[in-house]
Amino acid sequence: MFPDVSEIGILRRKAGLSQAVLAREAGVSQSLVAKIESGRIEPGYAVVSRIFGVLANVGKKDEKTAGEVMNRKVLWLLVGDSLRQAVTKMKSNAISQVPVLEDDKPVGLVTEGVLLDALSRGSKQNVGEVMAEAPSVVSLSMPLGALAGLLKHCSLVLVAEKGRFKGVVTKSDLFDAMY
Repeated sequence: MFPDVSEIGILRRKAGLSQAVLAREAGVSQSLVAKIESGRIEPGYAVVSRIFGVLANVGKKDEKTAGEVMNRKVLWLLVGDSLRQAVTKMKSNAISQVPVLEDDKPVGLVTEGVLLDALSRGSKQNVGEVMAEAPSVVSLSMPLGALAGLLKHCSLVLVAEKGRFKGVVTKSDLFDAMY
C-alpha cells in the first residue's frame, strides 16, 4: 500500500529531489508532478506506483534497473493487424503477449488470453478491436523494486528514454534478474 498521494511533495523534498528529477526517474513530466503535488490532478495507479517506486528507492543505487534487465527485442503489432498475424507473430517468436502501436504510440496489449477469447467466438476482428489496455511505460533507471511492485498489477511494462522505446520487462525477465 502506498502513502497518501498528498505526501508526494513532502517525501520528494525529504529525499532531496527536485520535481524535474523525480519526474525524469518516474518517466512522467515535471508539470504532472507539480499538478499532483498541488492537488490539481488525481493521478492513475501506474503513475502513483512509478513515483512512489522512485521515492522508495532513493539511495539504492546498487540495485539493478529496468534498463539493465529489459529485453531489447520488442515486437509490435499494429491496430489494423489481423488476429491471424498476431497468432503467427506470437507463435514464431515464442511469446505470450505483444504491445500494440498506433501512430508510434502504445495503445494496447494483445495476450494469449485475449486472442483465445476472440478466436473461440469465431471473431474476424482486428487487433485494435480485441486488445487489452496499453502497458505502462517506465524509465531506464527505474529500480527493480519499483518494477516488481508495478508488475504485480500488469504483465509487462515498456521501457523508454526520451520518448523512444528501448525495451520491455516482463515478470519472467524480473524473475531471471532476481534469481
